[in-house]
This record gives sequence, C-alpha cells and structure tokens, in this order.
Amino acid sequence: MRLSRLLTYSTVFAGAILICIPLWWMVTTSIKPSANVFTFPPELIPSKVRWQNYSDIFLLLPFVHYFKNTMVIVLFTLVGGTLSSAIVGYGFAKLRFPGSSVLFMVMLSTMMIPYHTLIIPHFILFKNFGWLNTYLPLIVPAFFGSPFYVFLFRQFFKSISKEYNDAARIDGCGYFGTFLRVIVPMSMPVFGVVAIYTFNGVWNDFLGPLIYINSESKRTIQLAINALKGLHTVEWHLLMAASVCALIPSVLIFFFLQRRMIQGIVVSGIKG
Repeated sequence: MRLSRLLTYSTVFAGAILICIPLWWMVTTSIKPSANVFTFPPELIPSKVRWQNYSDIFLLLPFVHYFKNTMVIVLFTLVGGTLSSAIVGYGFAKLRFPGSSVLFMVMLSTMMIPYHTLIIPHFILFKNFGWLNTYLPLIVPAFFGSPFYVFLFRQFFKSISKEYNDAARIDGCGYFGTFLRVIVPMSMPVFGVVAIYTFNGVWNDFLGPLIYINSESKRTIQLAINALKGLHTVEWHLLMAASVCALIPSVLIFFFLQRRMIQGIVVSGIKG
C-alpha cells in the first residue's frame, strides 16, 4: 500500500516538474538581460537579474490600453455566452418537446466541425455586415451559445431534482421565473466553470483578433505580445516579460476558483 502510494506521488511529482519547466523558463527568461537569453549551457537560475524588462514593455507599447480592450471583449463574451448557453441547456434538461433529443444530438455534432473550416465563411459574413475592425465578430457569436457549454449546463440541470421545478410551478413561477429564481442560485458551480473557461478562451485568443482587428488602437493583449516580434529579430526577454504579465489573470483565476471549477466539472458529468 505504501509502495503504491509512493509510486503514485512520485509519478505526479515528476509530471508536475515536466509541466512547470516551460513556465519556469518563461519566468526566468523574462528577467534576464538580452545577452544572457541564449547562453550555453542554459541558465536555469539567472546570474544577472534585469527587472527593467517589465517596465520596458509598458514603455514600448501601451499595454494597459490593450488590457482594457481585451477586458471589454471578455466581459461581453462572458455575459452573453454564459447566459445563452445556460438558457439553452435548461431547455434541453427540463423542457420536454418533440425532437428535443434529436436537436441535442445535432447540436453536439457541430462540435466535430473544425473551427478553421469556418474562418472564411465567417469572415465573408462579417465583412458583408460591415463588422471588420470592430469587436462585434468576437462578441456577437457568443450570444448564440456554445455547444460544449450547453452540454455542461444540461448535465448539471438534469442532476437537479424535478421536484424543485414542480414546487416553483405551484407557487406561480413560469419557466423563465423558475430558471432565474430556483435553478440559477443552485447552479453556481457550473456557472463558475463556464465563466472560467470563457475567460481563458477569450483572454488567450490570438487567431480571432488577428483576423478581424486591423487598427493598432483596438489590439488585444495577444496581438500586442505578437507585436514585440520584429521582422528580423525577436527580443525574447521582452516577449517573455509580456507573456508573464498576460498570464497573471489566468493564474489568479485558477488558484482562487479551482475548487469550484473541479466541483462543477465533476457534478456536470455524474448524471446524463
């Protein structure tokens, strides 16, 4: 028993080290002088520390402005995507209507369509709408829900006893009132999971803003990081410093909300 536990802990520890090596390399490179980035043998612990790298990136580019741009997209996508997916998931979980199972399977099947095959049709569509170089192509689609998030909400809502719905109906609540007053307060774990996933997905999105955003003033944080790469050279120490700054919000959210995230995933997958 002790040997089995020792092997398990050793495996987990070894895996954690392998996962943390790229993160460690990024952080240490972000505080190295430019001349020490590619020294051989590599310096796992910098011999010279240059904290000025972090101030330099804010002098080179208006990173605070890019953070604000990204947060605008994140907030609208977070609200629209979470609410729309929750409403659709509630309909599939608690409302019975002809063809609901077929519609649900059709919706899930759309997850098998590669995103890259839809880039050109989406671009043409948004161009005809006159939405290029705006945040609308990045925000509006979220208000139509996400199949994966709908699936998570449906699984969680199905685990809630039908008696709550019946009690709400007896008290005079309609379907929407039951959803807002009964289901939503009981479903905070799954709302937390979807919010975390949405935040990380939008915050780290590079391809979407690259396609639809043209002006420098509307850049997101990921486009700003890419702008640090020159035509012939790359200032890796500055690029890594900017990457560390962009990583901080995701890390903070994970550490403070990881328990709710795991709880929501586990409960969502128990019953179907």
